[in-house]
Amino acid sequence: MRKTIIITFLFGLISAISTYLLFDSMEGFRKEIKESKIVVKEMQQQVSSIETSYQEQIRYWVNKNMALQSRIQQTDLELERSRMKEKSIQGKILALISDSRTLTDTISIISNCDTLKEKITEFIAETNVKDSLCNAEITDLKTVILNQDSAMIVCQSSFTMLKQVTDSSLVMQSRLADELNKASKQLKKEKRRSKLLAVGAMILSGTTTFLLLQK
Repeated sequence: MRKTIIITFLFGLISAISTYLLFDSMEGFRKEIKESKIVVKEMQQQVSSIETSYQEQIRYWVNKNMALQSRIQQTDLELERSRMKEKSIQGKILALISDSRTLTDTISIISNCDTLKEKITEFIAETNVKDSLCNAEITDLKTVILNQDSAMIVCQSSFTMLKQVTDSSLVMQSRLADELNKASKQLKKEKRRSKLLAVGAMILSGTTTFLLLQK
C-alpha cells in the first residue's frame, strides 16, 4: 500500500512538473510575441507622428510662399504702372526742355520753368516709389528663397528622423528575431523534456498498475 502511494505521488509530481515546464516555455514565447507587437506599434506611431509633423510644416511653408508670390505679382503690377508713369513724366520733361529753347518772352519762360520744376519733382517722387517697390520685391524674393531652404531643412530633418526609426526598427527586429529563436529552441527543448517526463509517467503508471494487480 505504501509503495502504491509513493508511486502515485511520484506520478502526479512528474505530471505537474511536465505541465509547468511546458506552460512556462509557452508563456515566454507569448511574452516575446507581445513585446514585438508593442515595439511595432510604437514605431508605427513614431512614423505617423513624423509624417504628420512633416505635412503640417510643408503646408505652412507652401502657404507662406503662395502668399509671397501673390504679393510679388501685385508688386510687379505696381512697378509696371510706376515705370509707365515715370516714362510719361520723363517725356513731358523732355518736351518742356525742348520748348524752352524756342521761348522768348519772360512770362512764358517763367511758366515753363515752373512747370518743368513741378514735373522734375514729380519724376523724382515716382522714381523713389519705383525704387521702393523694387526693394520690396527683392526682399520678398529673398524670403521665398529662405522659405524654400527652410522647407528643404524640414524634408532633411524628417528624412533623418525616419532613417533613425528605420535603423532602430532593424536593430529591434534583429534582437527580437534572436530572442524568438532562443524562445523557439527553448520551447523545443522543454517539449522534449515533457515527452521524457511523460514516458517516465507512463512507466510509473504501468508499475503502479502492476503492483496493484499483484495484491
